[in-house]
Amino acid sequence: MRAARSVPVFALIAAIAASIASTARAAAPLAELVASYPDALVRHDDRALRWRDGTAMPVSDGVANKPFETLLRYASILDQFSVPYRRGSLSKPPGANEDPGRFRNTAFFRNGDCDKGEVSSRLVSIPWLAKTWGKPVRITSVNHLDERLRAVSAEIDVLPDNIKRAAYPIAGTYNCRVVADTKQPSPHAFGIAIDLNLAFSDYWYWGRTRDGSLPYRNRMPLEIVSIFERHGFIWGGKWNHFDTMHFEYRPELLADGP
Repeated sequence: MRAARSVPVFALIAAIAASIASTARAAAPLAELVASYPDALVRHDDRALRWRDGTAMPVSDGVANKPFETLLRYASILDQFSVPYRRGSLSKPPGANEDPGRFRNTAFFRNGDCDKGEVSSRLVSIPWLAKTWGKPVRITSVNHLDERLRAVSAEIDVLPDNIKRAAYPIAGTYNCRVVADTKQPSPHAFGIAIDLNLAFSDYWYWGRTRDGSLPYRNRMPLEIVSIFERHGFIWGGKWNHFDTMHFEYRPELLADGP
């Protein structure tokens, strides 16, 4: 009888341990979010993010094992961290559907309705590669992102000409549009992304084969990628669905990097 009664006890202990482990896994990325956006976020309680305006945003929708296409369109806050982003050079091309940073919770990043001009009111113009190219680009000032991009520009500007040539002329920054394959708001619509020189760009859709494979290509110099990553920007070249001219401000995904 004692042995029979002990089974549910052990099961309960295992369930509690699993719950504690799950909570711990959730707490780490949420803490990084709060640390990465201190002007907007106050704290989290493992179930919700607490914004400075008093808003509470749930971190999970309770749906597990979402298909890739669903994650692209309906990611929760925690879903954004489901594929780790790794700094530095790639030892091999990303695996199938390994797109760290492409799962975006629209509500978290929406800093206004771009169709109503609410995003453009927070945009500032900065000179991109002031010594080399010097034309203005528009980027959001929310979370001091414009300051981060100024720092990126200054570091790229002193690189050798054959390397920094990939960084200008740029293909775009702010643009009130959706992502072509998901119809969800683009990070460009929030003013948090920049596309570099189209002539040096490789994009998964251009090179896909009839059997559906995506042969990886990249011509973006790692020196440029490393500068962006140091200042909180992820690179679309780390995606299986690669977009090598694309960089977007996502410091929470880079917190564990070197």
